[in-house]
Amino acid sequence: MTIFALVGQWLFGKLPFCSITGAIVGLVAGAFMGLTLPAIAPPGLTLAGIVEAGLMLAVAGWIAAVVILAFWARYGLAQVAAPAALNAVLTAVLTVWLNSIIKLPALATLVGLAVGILVGLLLCRLCPPPGKERATHGR
Repeated sequence: MTIFALVGQWLFGKLPFCSITGAIVGLVAGAFMGLTLPAIAPPGLTLAGIVEAGLMLAVAGWIAAVVILAFWARYGLAQVAAPAALNAVLTAVLTVWLNSIIKLPALATLVGLAVGILVGLLLCRLCPPPGKERATHGR
């Protein structure tokens, strides 16, 4: 078990919280997309299909992120649920869209991981941490 903790710390230890949430959602969305991509690759997905698949995978990824972060990592459910929902929708839809363009099932999980980390980094830049926001409004 300690080897998994060390590898996880090495891979994700420097990432902000939003990126960890995005990584979880991206891994779930990418893995499911990689499993189903051979079946949908020849005709491809329409824009409506990309959005529909992305929203379904966003729900699955959101559930995984909430379970991992709120219950296993013991963050509060209220702290995790709402921000993870926006992150999940953006990450899952972008993961489905990119994987439908790339069409390489073997790389779908890695594409989802990369998209999740990047979306999380972008969301962390746009939304300041709660401590800093309270400090500036108190003056």
